[in-house]
Amino acid sequence: MENEYEVLAHLHENELTTQRKISKHTGLSLGAVNLLLKKMARKGLVKVEKLSARKVRYILTRQGMQEKSRLAYRFIRKSYNQILKINLLLDQLLIEYADCINGKAVILCGPADEIMEILTHLLNLNNIKSELCSDTDCLNKLTASTDQLVLIWREEEEEKLEGRLGAVNIMEML
Repeated sequence: MENEYEVLAHLHENELTTQRKISKHTGLSLGAVNLLLKKMARKGLVKVEKLSARKVRYILTRQGMQEKSRLAYRFIRKSYNQILKINLLLDQLLIEYADCINGKAVILCGPADEIMEILTHLLNLNNIKSELCSDTDCLNKLTASTDQLVLIWREEEEEKLEGRLGAVNIMEML
């Protein structure tokens, strides 16, 4: 579904494009783009117009626009529900680990991505400081200490902090 949305969004913005450009823009393989375009053409989402023996124009149909909107709406609802779940989970963790926090910063161990931004925002709303820890030196210091709440959201950090008390992978808990 996400791949279909990416292709439809690209076609909406770039009527004169190639499968290679779609592949590069979406990060999908050329073969995957080819299959998706054929599938979308069969469904009536995309009209394929031959310009010459080697040139083709992909036209997003009205049905294709509706499908793009439907997929975007579905993605937004799913993302919003995930944010609500993270919020509820964080509230539970703050209660459960209140003794560990007690004026200390909650350590956010992972990349500076959307999950980190959500967690930082939610912690700020609760007047709790947060500290981002993503480099190896920071991780090594964390493995020695056990009296702070450490939130992780990727397996990579979980493996690095294996066995550390207070390290919680929030994505596993969702």
